[in-house]
Amino acid sequence: MNSVNQILEEAKDLANKCKNWADLSNVFFDPLDGLVVKHFPLPSDRAAFRKSDDYDKLHKLVEEKMEQTGVVAGSEPTKSGRFVVRVPKTLHLALEREAIAEGTSLNQLVLAKLAARLSTLVGGGTASLIQAFAEIREGFSADRVIADPQLDRRFLRRCRELGLTGTDYELNWALLNARKNGLMSDLPKTKRFTLRETDEFEYASELAVRHLQLMRHVSLDQIICDPDLALEFDEYAKRLAPGFTPLEYRWVALGLRKAGRLQNQKAAELASPELRVVSSVPRLKVSSLPQTEGLYMFASGADPVFLGQTDNLRHRIERHMDVSNSCGLPAWLWDQGALDVALVETPGVTRAERQSAELLLVKRLHPVLNYQRVAA
Repeated sequence: MNSVNQILEEAKDLANKCKNWADLSNVFFDPLDGLVVKHFPLPSDRAAFRKSDDYDKLHKLVEEKMEQTGVVAGSEPTKSGRFVVRVPKTLHLALEREAIAEGTSLNQLVLAKLAARLSTLVGGGTASLIQAFAEIREGFSADRVIADPQLDRRFLRRCRELGLTGTDYELNWALLNARKNGLMSDLPKTKRFTLRETDEFEYASELAVRHLQLMRHVSLDQIICDPDLALEFDEYAKRLAPGFTPLEYRWVALGLRKAGRLQNQKAAELASPELRVVSSVPRLKVSSLPQTEGLYMFASGADPVFLGQTDNLRHRIERHMDVSNSCGLPAWLWDQGALDVALVETPGVTRAERQSAELLLVKRLHPVLNYQRVAA
């Protein structure tokens, strides 16, 4: 049995034994003793394996475990007390010298530094962080403040005035986690903020997020919390659907995390029929497409590439063609060959039901450029 067959057999056995998806992910992908490193000790072999369909099967096992345990309930791994951080050689040497001078081990020195750094944001620092947020929020949520460049700038400036240290990313990340951990429940109720018309650009936000994920290996929250990554995200979204604000692009992107939406029989029926291939992109006559609600998909042969839903199929495909030199998707986003267009018309179906059908199809088909909504 070759190494690939061995790793798949062992992966299935581990999937049955692990109690949650977080533990399973660590067992598969731990950089020191994970399953992938064990079977492919050479970096070149691991790089080749990551490009294979068999590597995708490992992720599929993790996704199946998510569905069994729940995304949130299964997200807390069993703590091993160990994690690995790679640092530059010069920093490693400096830490070793400091540990010798202090008469302690390198491990204890780094542990002490981590504890000291965390204390600036956890404990006394948390109160200042929440104070800064409360003073500038204008009644909005933490997500809304971080996604809004102007409010976020005011929040970060106020953090500095109150003596908080750390990078802009660290402060935004701390605010996001303070919200998630219920540390701001005593604040006045948050004002509701909803974007009414998103059909013209929501697909661009999703594609921009996915593009950065594939290039940088980052999460959606990291993109929004890191001002540099957020600016890069804005530029990609703008190239795909020009004319909207950073807040609009970012707010729609954050909405991808909350994609449970309406799950009912109508949505399931919409997701059941196969999308009908209407043409290859080079030969596509956009004027022949229906001007009605529906779902559409770009595919490369049998491989789904991107799936979306829209109020107007013809108009949406026109927007794709306008920014891609009539290729469907621009070369910086997709350069793996010509695309086909498939669609299904859904006249009279509500937007919420189309969104649910889209979610079900993305889960089933796994288009490479769709954000996988089973996890944030």
